[in-house]
Amino acid sequence: MNKQNARWVLGHCVTPVETGADFGLLSITSPAGTDGPPPHYHEDAVELFLILDGTMEVLCDGQWRTLGAGGSFVVPKGSVHTFRNAGDAEVKWITTFAPRGFERFFEDFGVPVDREDARAASLSGEVVRRVVNECVAYGMILAAPGKSQSPAAPT
Repeated sequence: MNKQNARWVLGHCVTPVETGADFGLLSITSPAGTDGPPPHYHEDAVELFLILDGTMEVLCDGQWRTLGAGGSFVVPKGSVHTFRNAGDAEVKWITTFAPRGFERFFEDFGVPVDREDARAASLSGEVVRRVVNECVAYGMILAAPGKSQSPAAPT
């Protein structure tokens, strides 16, 4: 893992891990009380959450799941999801996605960790607006406001 490439992305410290394969892998540390991105889905990618230390809450198709250390969850293609660290301790976790390519999102929207105000800058209104306006180009499609289920899921 190359810590030199670590970036703060929407309040989470993200380090890409080169896999040499057709999937992306990121090592992430989420500080206590940090929300994830707005609910969204990926039409072309399956995503895995694997918790290494701490407790993470994952929303998928309207249902929250609490994952502790060693817990994992696979988000199918097209499923509306997000996550949060609602606890009072940081969470260390890994996410993978296949096919690879979504790692560009973290590179392009991330703030290098060596910047003095990196975490705060990653949560700035400017960055959040960029994410909302440009994320579809990375295969991240925001769910309609108030929708926590996949477009194809029954309502």
